Amino acid sequence: MPYVGLAVGTGLLLIAVRHKVNVGLAATIAALVVTAMSGNGIAMLAGALHDTFIDPNGLTLLVSIALITMLGSVMRTSGATDALAQGIRSLVKDDRWVVFLIPSLMGFLSVPGAAVFSAPVIDSVGDALDMSREQKVTANIMFRHAWYYIYPLSTTLLLTQQVSGVPYSAFALPGSIACIIVILSTAKLVFPQEAPPMEPSGTHSRTAFGLDAQSRLPSAVISRARTTFPMILISIAPIIVVLLFALATPVSFPLAVAFSVATGVFVVQPGKPYWQEVNRRFREGVVRGIDWPVVATVAGTVLLGKTVANSPALDIASASMQTSPASLLLFGIAVPIAAAFVLGSHTAAVAITAPLLLPLIADLPTPFGFVVALFMSSFSGYLVSPAHVCLTATTQYLGADLGESWRLLIIPSGLSLLFTLAYWGWNALFNLM
Repeated sequence: MPYVGLAVGTGLLLIAVRHKVNVGLAATIAALVVTAMSGNGIAMLAGALHDTFIDPNGLTLLVSIALITMLGSVMRTSGATDALAQGIRSLVKDDRWVVFLIPSLMGFLSVPGAAVFSAPVIDSVGDALDMSREQKVTANIMFRHAWYYIYPLSTTLLLTQQVSGVPYSAFALPGSIACIIVILSTAKLVFPQEAPPMEPSGTHSRTAFGLDAQSRLPSAVISRARTTFPMILISIAPIIVVLLFALATPVSFPLAVAFSVATGVFVVQPGKPYWQEVNRRFREGVVRGIDWPVVATVAGTVLLGKTVANSPALDIASASMQTSPASLLLFGIAVPIAAAFVLGSHTAAVAITAPLLLPLIADLPTPFGFVVALFMSSFSGYLVSPAHVCLTATTQYLGADLGESWRLLIIPSGLSLLFTLAYWGWNALFNLM
């Protein structure tokens, strides 16, 4: 019966997500089904609810997610995202850097569908580079998401750490390598080998983003930099604050994000009416800033993960299944990829598959690597998923063909997966031999 409940719950989750039901709601329904068919449903549900909403670790995660969405709202309300785009566009001489940097910076806004913010810039600058629509899609998706292998504000990375107990330090090196692989392979796919030649300096011909050739001379760039850099620094100040507090101080993560939100509210560009602007940012960015559907998604997936972790089905499975390369490969690589690809949600994939893997690695000498491999492999599936909101929204905005875009996207995603398999093999060698 527990196996049936787990299968039915997972099936309902997949169906619901495919029909655009909120992942959190779908996961909650799946959790209720699993508990109802487990034989000790009340105790399971009570334990899962406690671990999700009352336990300090679970509560910290939800508060962090809420504050992260608020930070994204404050940065949009303050005009920080637009200022970043304009600042970069005015400084760089090579359009390829614009295509890389704009979605990368937008990636710091850990908000579903935020790739659309950078799509208009990619569309304009991509025309100057003779990029196809599908190349524009690939650049916008991969350059935005590559950083999520190591981004400490990533909701899924936070979830993975909370569910597994694996520290951030374990993700840093392999995640960095995977990030570099995705960035370099994407650049090779979408960019010309050389930047298009500049127009003669005296012609003042217009570029894709409204700058003439004269303005791109080194002297002009230096002159603009003196005024542009302060604007850029003010725009990214909230991100700098949270990274400094989170990585270099013992301050709790929610408090670090709260400091970041305060920075976004109170640090105002010169020339604006200060208190009027602060009040507007507070009303629009803070009061209305929490993205409750995102919080609900995380809460529901955590609840499902905790429910599955306490399911008798896992005890039965762990008792009948040996810790072998085959089982670790199945639950650490294959199942996470499939779940992320079908669901279009990295968060949901981790929440579903991590509880299946954890019992198998509990007695291994150094189990952290398998959790890291699960995180990275599910991310590879998520990047190319046709249910990925950023991908579908970007494709629609740019008028690109999803199938042709997928042919490009699969290359950097596949290369990162090959590295993940090598990393998994390295860990299997030292844990199972």
